[in-house]
Amino acid sequence: MTAEPRTMLLVADRIHVLGDHLPVEALLIHAGRVAAIGSEAEVRAAAPARVPTMRLPGATITPGLTDAHVHLTAWALARQRVELGGARTLAEGLERIAADAAARPDGWVQGLGWDLHRWGGMPDRAALDRILPERPAYFESHDIHAAWLNSEALRRCGITAETPDPEGGQIVRDPATAEPTGILLENAKQLAVAHLPQPSPAEVRSALLDAQREAHRLGLTGVHSVEPTGLADFGVLEAADELRLRVLQHIPLAHLDAAIELGVRSGYRSPGWIRVGGVKMFLDGALGSRTAWMREPYEGSAEERGIQTLPGDEFRNIVRRAAATGIAATVHAIGDAAVALALDVLEEIPAPAAVPHRIEHLQLCPPELWERVGRSGIVASMQPVHLRSDIPAAERHWGHARSRGAYAFAPLLRAGATLALGSDVPVETCDPRP
Repeated sequence: MTAEPRTMLLVADRIHVLGDHLPVEALLIHAGRVAAIGSEAEVRAAAPARVPTMRLPGATITPGLTDAHVHLTAWALARQRVELGGARTLAEGLERIAADAAARPDGWVQGLGWDLHRWGGMPDRAALDRILPERPAYFESHDIHAAWLNSEALRRCGITAETPDPEGGQIVRDPATAEPTGILLENAKQLAVAHLPQPSPAEVRSALLDAQREAHRLGLTGVHSVEPTGLADFGVLEAADELRLRVLQHIPLAHLDAAIELGVRSGYRSPGWIRVGGVKMFLDGALGSRTAWMREPYEGSAEERGIQTLPGDEFRNIVRRAAATGIAATVHAIGDAAVALALDVLEEIPAPAAVPHRIEHLQLCPPELWERVGRSGIVASMQPVHLRSDIPAAERHWGHARSRGAYAFAPLLRAGATLALGSDVPVETCDPRP
């Protein structure tokens, strides 16, 4: 097999090179780097004789894109399971589940993507029991902050009326009987996750390679991964010389002690394309599941303020301990109470020099906090694609006045904040095209 040439000339109608340059028509690549740009004549003059040339008439070439918030392994595996994101109703979702169960007659039935707003409310175990009375079933919501189980799955997981809610989570219950309805919110999902069958390493590798090809097809060449198993998953690909994405991998909170013991620091690089980010923590849930932690109650409720998934003192201690050992913080915060706490603590405890602190999502950032975010140097990692599905829910759950602070991309930029834009795939599509 002939090795790929180390030098190549690309010629297209428009090549966007960013910076202060206007689009050009030719680009010279040497040893994996851009060596020259300009007209074809200019670039050819700088190239070796008989340089291999790829002509792409009618094409526009752009630099590869980096998606700054992905759950790549979850997306990869979800592509192999029941896809409920396109189901417009509960009935349509049940049809998809029944069809998949018939095609795979053994074991757990799993999937992702149901949306309580699209379906007109939370589903329950009774709906699943009608089509899956004997096989266990587990389906995560489109925002990955809620899970929907049938009775057999609850039985196998040992979740009953007597099971207490875990810290930072909720077992949704029938108000008359206290029996679980089949919905688990936030940290309560872990009561079921521990019982799910785990894919084999070969299955994970195959799914990731398929997802990587799809990412390339969409123009993605880099990702910031919040996948709990990402370091191991990407490490397997890198060891086999199969990793073709540049990866910033955040450290799951559960692995912080091990990372500190091993001397891992934010900014460390593997021999290949993996770089270590910050320690990933969750301060709250999500808008769609009404678990985003709010200063004031949700619309239509006197007391419901979402779920604070990590106590404030514990959060502060984790950030301080991590920063002291060279590890930055990467903090999930969606509701205004969560965003305010994240900002308070990350301003108080500076990040190590190699990698800045980040707030992931920052969906409801009140106007009085915009200037603070801009001055702080904290990266605002945000997902514009959420606008498409979340704006109606924001108006409904947060009300018009509060929603002024939602998705404040332009105000934060004007305040001097650094934005890192991503998709949150598989919560939303990672296709950057309109």
